[in-house]
Amino acid sequence: MPSPAAIKPRIKSMLKLDFYRLFHTPVLYIMLAISAIIPAMLLTMTGVETQAGPGVSTPQPATPGVEYTNTWQLIESVGGTAANPLDFGGYANINMVFIFAGLLMAIFVAHDYSSGFVKNIFTTHSIKADYVISKTAVGVFSGAGMIASYTLGAVVAGIITAKSFEVGVGGLLLCLISKILLMGVFCALFLSVAVFFRSKLWVTIVATFLVGMMLYPAASVATLNSSLATALIALLAGAIGAALLGAVSTVILNKRDLA
Repeated sequence: MPSPAAIKPRIKSMLKLDFYRLFHTPVLYIMLAISAIIPAMLLTMTGVETQAGPGVSTPQPATPGVEYTNTWQLIESVGGTAANPLDFGGYANINMVFIFAGLLMAIFVAHDYSSGFVKNIFTTHSIKADYVISKTAVGVFSGAGMIASYTLGAVVAGIITAKSFEVGVGGLLLCLISKILLMGVFCALFLSVAVFFRSKLWVTIVATFLVGMMLYPAASVATLNSSLATALIALLAGAIGAALLGAVSTVILNKRDLA
């Protein structure tokens, strides 16, 4: 079994390579921009008049079932949300970025296969677990960046539309921290999906999107009333989930051809 001293340089090398590629791909910046724009659109379009029936016009929120009176509703509710899969309005909060992070990973991994990068890297770097650790770290980092972008977009939109900013600051901060910590298990799951489908980009994107939609409500364990206990639960779930699903991804990589 390799010593920790031997493992560290390998992982550091893989991380350096992956983060270099991440910062030089437009997909990251597109996802960050989308994450910032969506809350602004949601908040500024609230209350737009829509037709309720022939000849009848009533003010309704632009997003079905969601009417924002406080900026932080774009982040999460006080008690959490359990979105109905058939009600897209129920998905209109920061938890959307978990799906975005999954899509980024799907594109990133599929490109690794289609470009031949996987074959090249495993020729000189044969430990599949290092690839899994590095890709999961890239996903968590990107997801944290999307959470920050979404929050910034919500704040700017709240200022422009003069929405209330009343909130328990501690609960809000712990909510955001908890969601970042939960990125570990989500990104590890998305990675498993991505390495299973390999270079099949559109199949991977569709599968990632569907998995993200199904598991979306789980992210609502972190609410605006989050406490240290919430953050601890998120840390444990993120770490344990990432380890278990990372093992699944490693098994997939070891058992299947790289082509």
